[in-house]
Amino acid sequence: MAETFKTTDVFHMGGDEVSERCWNSSADIRAFMLQNRWDLDKTSFLKLWNYFQTKAQDKAYKAFGRKLPLILWTSTLTEYSHIEKYLDKNDYIIQVWTTGSDPQISNLLKKGYKLILSNYDALYFDCGYGAWIGSGNNWCSPYIGWQKVYENRPRDMAKEYSHLILGGEAALWTEQSDSASVEGRLWPRAAALAERLWSDPDTDWNSAEQRMLHIRERLVRMGYKPESLEPMWCYQNEGYCHN
Repeated sequence: MAETFKTTDVFHMGGDEVSERCWNSSADIRAFMLQNRWDLDKTSFLKLWNYFQTKAQDKAYKAFGRKLPLILWTSTLTEYSHIEKYLDKNDYIIQVWTTGSDPQISNLLKKGYKLILSNYDALYFDCGYGAWIGSGNNWCSPYIGWQKVYENRPRDMAKEYSHLILGGEAALWTEQSDSASVEGRLWPRAAALAERLWSDPDTDWNSAEQRMLHIRERLVRMGYKPESLEPMWCYQNEGYCHN
């Protein structure tokens, strides 16, 4: 992987959905913890996680031949009450997947950590479809329209710590997405995210509506299959569909 991405200036190490119960089900892991005079409680599993992460960090630096910023998803390890004990803010960037109103955002910023925002309530593009396990809709429903993507303002979340927000990323997980559906789920909502992150105007989604219709039609002409936003009549008669 390091050979393939040798020119990268950051490296994402994942770190999401680590299961302490899974570790606790392993006799070998429990024996290792007890040999290190650790208990089998949450605090000790954080020590184990930190042990693994430190080893992985060293291997990443060695593979790339240099020290480079590492990215981790928000998790138990990144909770603001103990993150400084395990993760140096000069070494790690934290990518936030929880809600945009999660207190963890402001608390991590106050501690000086750099963040990437992927809050699921605005930037998970696989939300709002049928559940792939069980009945009903999937866990992060409802569907997120482009308007909500556009109104997801990093500077409002970060306030005086905006300089620590490195950017944002929309997520489209593959449990229910494949090559046949990816274009419609990404576009044109990704264009709404792009304008919010790059130019970040003071205006709201109403002012962006016609631009969204135009970019959608441009994508169609380029051969993509973006999701339809409004009837064609609205595109052809600018302003007449808006209340």
